[in-house]
Amino acid sequence: MSLFVTMSCLRYHIRYLFVSVILLCLGGVFTLQAQTGELRRPVQGIRNLGMGNTGIGLSFDENALFYNPAGLVGVDKILVGFPFLFEVSEDSVSIVNEISKLSGSSTTADVVELLMGKRVHFRNLIDINVIMPLGLEQQFGDLMTFGAAGGFETQFDLAVRNPVSIEIEFGFRLDRFSNFGFAMPIARGRWLVGAGVETIERCDIPLTKATIGKILSTTNLEETFGSCGNPPVLRRAQTFNFGFQRRLETASAMKMIWGMSAYNVGGLKFKRSDNETNPSDQNLELGTGLSWQPSWGPVRMLYAVDLRDLTLKHADDTYCQSNKGTDCIWKRLHIGTEFGFFPIDSGASTFAVRAGFNQGYFTYGFEFNPFIFFRFLNIQYAVYKTETGEKIGDRPDKRRVLQINLGF
Repeated sequence: MSLFVTMSCLRYHIRYLFVSVILLCLGGVFTLQAQTGELRRPVQGIRNLGMGNTGIGLSFDENALFYNPAGLVGVDKILVGFPFLFEVSEDSVSIVNEISKLSGSSTTADVVELLMGKRVHFRNLIDINVIMPLGLEQQFGDLMTFGAAGGFETQFDLAVRNPVSIEIEFGFRLDRFSNFGFAMPIARGRWLVGAGVETIERCDIPLTKATIGKILSTTNLEETFGSCGNPPVLRRAQTFNFGFQRRLETASAMKMIWGMSAYNVGGLKFKRSDNETNPSDQNLELGTGLSWQPSWGPVRMLYAVDLRDLTLKHADDTYCQSNKGTDCIWKRLHIGTEFGFFPIDSGASTFAVRAGFNQGYFTYGFEFNPFIFFRFLNIQYAVYKTETGEKIGDRPDKRRVLQINLGF
């Protein structure tokens, strides 16, 4: 049964709509374009999210491809991974629990009251990635690292608002992506430079608001919320990412690194039909970051600060584009730290704890490698908040992320 057929059940009983939508989302079929205020970027790493979503000044794994490709140089061994990531909002967890308690005699009003002001959010990511450092000391005196990642990311959001005249917000997005990059040190390793090419095939229906009356009266919800087709039609775009990192020799004891990244160089421009407006294009995004990486025996410490979207040209950041103030600096500021115990390689520890601030909201997470000496099974968890409304401080959404990575 298609999503829109399932949603048509709302005409008979709204409860069955939301139960069906939640079940469909767990299957990872569709996704949503984020609301206006959310600085949504595809393929956000769980390690980074636990550290306040930092990553420009430090990256030791496949996430460097999406934060700063120059960070690939930090990988000191061949990595192959098959991560499975699942993300849900705090509201989603509570709603599932409350729906399970509803009796068969519950009314539509009971369900609407349960969902009012809540936001159901799901995201999942499945991909394969390979990072390969190549030793070229004898010929060039440096190392070159290649990286590749490809897979699918889906996201889904649903919200019920306005108790006077009930409104439902709904939309979804599906991304099929591939990212290829390389990085190398120059000037005796003081500078690290990297570049990558990213291809995204996207099915995107923007967040759409409709009244409950309109939904109950229509027989074709595709006309209300839109459709990507069955099977989904994916629109293609390609862009380039560049970055550099500077190892600060004056603070070598602290292993300080300053970096900058340029994401979506040339713009992310989708090939659409003449009558289509989605998927929407995205502009160049510039960011800068600083990290400290001291080590003490079996303990590795990381501290990082990022300032993203320096030009305020991010496609979702319309509020800060017209209201340039100190509040918008906090919206783009990311701070994080990690304490890793018994490091396995440059990017993983037997156990690590993380904390940070994302847009002024506290984040935390952990990593566990039960096989101790290698990455065959890597388990990571993070909790973070992000703003989803149109203004600063509007609609912060708390989310929980779990990733299980099989690899070596």
